[in-house]
Formats: sequence, C-alpha cells, structure tokens
Amino acid sequence: MNMNAMNTRWPVFIITLGLAFVAFSWWSLERAASGVSPVSDPNYYSHGLKYNSTNLEIQTAEALQWTVTPTVKGRALTVQVNDAKQVGISGGYGALTVQFEGAGQSPLPPLPLMDGGQGLYAVTIPAGLPRTLSANLTLTKDQATVQRRLLINMED
Repeated sequence: MNMNAMNTRWPVFIITLGLAFVAFSWWSLERAASGVSPVSDPNYYSHGLKYNSTNLEIQTAEALQWTVTPTVKGRALTVQVNDAKQVGISGGYGALTVQFEGAGQSPLPPLPLMDGGQGLYAVTIPAGLPRTLSANLTLTKDQATVQRRLLINMED
C-alpha cells in the first residue's frame, strides 16, 4: 500500500467525523427548539408541589376502603361510590378528565360529576368525541380523594 494513499484517508475521516458531529448537534438543537413536550398536565408544577398532600388524600381514601363502580350507558357515565359498609358516599366533588390525542384538537376542561345522592355521581360525555376514550376520574370528599383511570367504551 502506498504511504500517500494512507495519508489522504485520515484528513477525510476527520472531516467526516467533524461533519457528523455538526449534523448531530444541529439535529438535537432543532429537536429541542421545536419538539412538543410530552407533559400532558398543564399544571404539572403546581401538582408536583402538592405531591405529599395529594398522596395523603389518596391514602386516606384507601384507608376508608371506598369502592368506586363506574357504569356507561350511551354517553352517560354514572359512578357509585360506597364506603366499607356499602353505604353511598354523597356530598363530594367529582371530575372526569378526558384524555384524547389528535391533530388540531384542544383538550377538554374537566367535566364535573353531578351528585345524585346516595353515592351516585353522573356526567354526560359531550358528543363529537371518539367512542373509546381514556379518562381520569377524581372523587373528593373532605380530605379523602379517590382517583381511577378509566377506558370508556360508549354505545351508540
């Protein structure tokens, strides 16, 4: 092998390595500047600040042995909430946060659950949403909070 041929390979290798470094750096900067954040909770910072109090509320509900039974009929979601003695828990506040993805779709505000008495809460899911939805159900009474992740399959 000729020494001149070996000497011309190293500068080409170093230039290629430098170009690859510049291209990767440009790609990572472009991605950081224009990438969409995977954070789905717009209030993630304030929720993080309340992490301990939120965990205490969830532990309180678990200690009370609440049972949550959701039922879907058409676009109506009803939730029965009972304590350990199977007595309905009324007077709480509930919200259903629908999570869906799609181009050009803005997130829905949480849908409040109406307290029907005797531990029965209800909400009507708006028309125009897909038949299958992922949602978070949150029920709160006093210092106790129950959260459930639901996959809702609506009938026509």
